[in-house]
Amino acid sequence: MDAEQLSNNILSLDSNIRFAGVLEKSGHLYAGGTRGGVTEYLKNRDSEISFSQTAYIVDLRKMFTPHLGNLEYIVYVHNKVKIFSIPVKDHIVVFSTNSEAVDVEEIAKSVLDYIRSVETQLSLYPPSNVVNREKRETVKNLHDSGMSEELIAEQLDLNVDTVKVIVKDTGM
Repeated sequence: MDAEQLSNNILSLDSNIRFAGVLEKSGHLYAGGTRGGVTEYLKNRDSEISFSQTAYIVDLRKMFTPHLGNLEYIVYVHNKVKIFSIPVKDHIVVFSTNSEAVDVEEIAKSVLDYIRSVETQLSLYPPSNVVNREKRETVKNLHDSGMSEELIAEQLDLNVDTVKVIVKDTGM
């Protein structure tokens, strides 16, 4: 199952879920969408900043894993929405609910249970065409110079598997 299908399936789990998507560790949203008929509160640059911040915070929280255990999810409660972030493999599943959604724990548990039930079937790495042309060219140039895929991924804040897909797609 790809990231787009996962996002759509999460949207269908509860009528209070307004948005669901998948982020790369850089905070780049490459799959997901909003339930029809809902108002988007964050648009354009604001949503990009929010996603980048989410990725950064999830990554920071992982440093406490030895002391606190694995991070299950993070939830932000605002007056208009509740925003959830769930680390999954090397990615982050994000979704939001209406502010009227009362049982935050139950919704989070429902989504977590669903993700766990399909986790072995997930292929969350984005197709290479979601990476902009400039970054693809940079991957190509760095790969042509002999740099390892792992180092390219680190330098460009991409997943190694995403770099491998770009390398394969461009016939390098």
